[in-house]
Amino acid sequence: MGRAWVKRWKPSGRGEKGSYIEVLEVDNKASIGQIHWSLPPSKSHAIRWLALAAQSNQQITFHNMQYAGKDVISMRRCLIQMGVNITDLDLNGEALPNLPNVDLNPHPESVAWQVQGCGPNGLKAPISVLHAGNSGTALRLLMALCARFDVPIMLDGDASLRSRDYSSMIDTLHQFRVESSHGEGAEMLPLLVQGPWKCPERLNINTEKSSQPTSAWLIASPALPSDLHLSLDGDAVSRRHASLTGDMCESLGCNPVSNDILKPWEPVFSQIDLHMPPDCSMLAFAMLASKVVGVPVEMAMLPLDEDSLGHEVLMQRAKDLGMNLDTNTISSMEAHAPSTYDLRDANDLITPLSALLALSGGGEIIGAAHAAYKETNRLKHTQTLLAAFGIKSTSIEGGLSIPGGQSLTSPKELVETYHDHRMQMTAIVLAMGCDQKVVIEGANLHAVADPYAVQRWIDVGVDAKVNLHQHW
Repeated sequence: MGRAWVKRWKPSGRGEKGSYIEVLEVDNKASIGQIHWSLPPSKSHAIRWLALAAQSNQQITFHNMQYAGKDVISMRRCLIQMGVNITDLDLNGEALPNLPNVDLNPHPESVAWQVQGCGPNGLKAPISVLHAGNSGTALRLLMALCARFDVPIMLDGDASLRSRDYSSMIDTLHQFRVESSHGEGAEMLPLLVQGPWKCPERLNINTEKSSQPTSAWLIASPALPSDLHLSLDGDAVSRRHASLTGDMCESLGCNPVSNDILKPWEPVFSQIDLHMPPDCSMLAFAMLASKVVGVPVEMAMLPLDEDSLGHEVLMQRAKDLGMNLDTNTISSMEAHAPSTYDLRDANDLITPLSALLALSGGGEIIGAAHAAYKETNRLKHTQTLLAAFGIKSTSIEGGLSIPGGQSLTSPKELVETYHDHRMQMTAIVLAMGCDQKVVIEGANLHAVADPYAVQRWIDVGVDAKVNLHQHW
């Protein structure tokens, strides 16, 4: 496959004299008494269930979708491009009209999505680019789902997604004898793939950097052209996410993953109404908010431990973090001693958790070496972000050491967030504890996971607005 189509560009625009970037300016002079907080639906659950429902022969309704972030919406959009019919429902369960929008976004009044499955072999090759936005999970699942097509399919994403490493996933495509062509150097997108796939004697997956290639092939397995022997190599990370995928597939009729063999199968849902759990990883920002502002945060709903994918450590060890969790109310308390957190299965917490440790009893984060392969190198850039707010931390093997009892200082310059929504969302919360205006790179990055991350502060009187900023 040729490379003539690969267009070179600078995703950030840096290095171009006179470039302006969108920023969020936060100036907190409000007197805040209490904060009400609704967690968005878990994108890990929603993205996987959407892909499986699309391959069933049933009509499945997804509930609790009103706060869905752009990552989930990106997966929805790409499935629609592949021939899946998705209907928006209102609070009364009535179908909402389709709105004329090229982005195939949900209706603004939608609280539930009704997915009409196409069957294991019913997905159609899209006629336009599949754009996964910021979602690495959606992109890898789409790579696997597109391996069945005998025509070229182009996949792309935003600047952050373009800069990430997909070598493990691309290696598995090649094992299926799927052709691929992609950008060179720092960018691995756009990616062009062309099947049809042919099962290797054994599919070898490296699990040391990410669990997503394993999840991708499990979810694409209903349409396998033949039986597939599976070999998972290396010291696995994000094991809870891989287990989530396996449990989902097995609950719908897939051969048990522990047998190391996948067979073609048809997803059959025993329950046609799926209620998406809240995203527990987002609870870290609510806890940090209570610590920074010093007021209670009232949660609309908390996730169950079994739905929290390793992030339940926030609830189980709240007191170690200097937080009190009383039913659905979070409040700040004193933390008396440093504590250690192993994020092998929960590396998404590294940035907000590091900030929380600094403002409470301090401690260490370990087991997070694979955080270097996320939207940005979160190990390195968490230190840089915290330093912008006067917070000290030290790099240790696979993690960070953070002294406790620290205080915030107002950043003197633009706070860089490296196209990473969790960096930006941490910066937004830390800005609430600063006595001067804080300028944060990436005005709308939060919408990837939590569309209301800024609005909830505006609702309690904080001055937060989008502006253009010339950094150099």
